Amino acid sequence: MQLKDPGRIKVFFKDPDKKNIIKIIKEVLVLWSTKNELPIYYFKYLYKSYVKNYRDYLAPGEARKIHGSGRLHKIEYTSILNNKLNFALYCETYGISTPVLVGHNFGGSFFSGSGIRSISNLTELVNLYGEVFDKIDADAIFFRPLALNGGRGCFMLNRETYTRQLKTEYENLMLGDYTHTEAVEQHPAINAIYGKSINTLRILTHKDKDNVDIISSFIRLGAGGSIVDNGSSGGLFVGIEQESGALKRTAYRDMKFGGGEFGVHPDTGFRFEDFEIPYFKEACELAEKAARYIPNGFIGWDIALTENGPTIIEGNEDPHLFMSDVAYGGLLKNPKMKKMISNIN
Repeated sequence: MQLKDPGRIKVFFKDPDKKNIIKIIKEVLVLWSTKNELPIYYFKYLYKSYVKNYRDYLAPGEARKIHGSGRLHKIEYTSILNNKLNFALYCETYGISTPVLVGHNFGGSFFSGSGIRSISNLTELVNLYGEVFDKIDADAIFFRPLALNGGRGCFMLNRETYTRQLKTEYENLMLGDYTHTEAVEQHPAINAIYGKSINTLRILTHKDKDNVDIISSFIRLGAGGSIVDNGSSGGLFVGIEQESGALKRTAYRDMKFGGGEFGVHPDTGFRFEDFEIPYFKEACELAEKAARYIPNGFIGWDIALTENGPTIIEGNEDPHLFMSDVAYGGLLKNPKMKKMISNIN
């Protein structure tokens, strides 16, 4: 099901759970004077009647300062993070758990094992993936564009239906550049929440010299039949209590897709509050390890959970801080976030 964009202004005006107009005006003026920018971001979430600590949320200018900090980000490290192939090969080299790389393609040139095969028609492509599936144990292969984010352009081939699927994806593959990885077999407990996508943890890390801090965590969930969990594709996100690894009460959806807050998953009815994430401690340890091998100062790690433990899907040097902000309840009150910001000011 494709979610439609109803328009953020319409969502705001129709929301019955907003503060009164006098309070909204007062808070907007306070933010305008203290943040030194027109707080349009206030109308994405902070207008809600239950948001009392509205000054603890990042303004876009503050988020841009974090992303643009030379102390936090170096091209030598971000070039590993921003190219999916670079990232997969680097993790493979240093034993950082990540989905198994089956191959990649640059347009019609397909690489697997030690060879290159030039593909010029659909029949050749179908034959190639017949051979690939014969060599691997996985029942599906996941394709991700090398440089796109937000789940854009991703698709999956299944062992039983790849011939039909390749007819649909042929042009995308031949005109694009993709990594091909074995599809992750998700932990049954996470499948129970929503099983059509790989639902990843987003874990924020800050590395300063030899110290790695985990700032916050939340889980991203697919919805509406989507095979990706990205908020930019209509997915949900739920905060995680960092000490216990348990989900918070409420999931959120971006206003672009109608907004909304959910105590249960709208597709499956799964109740979020107090559900304990399997392997959460191990996922945090994996994020810390990865942050030492790719020592960019600030990274948002996307980590999937399997029956055997966590595996990193990707690292983001410019993670979507709005979702982390909402899931945490105002990142500017987070001691580790405040420490990081104080170091770059």
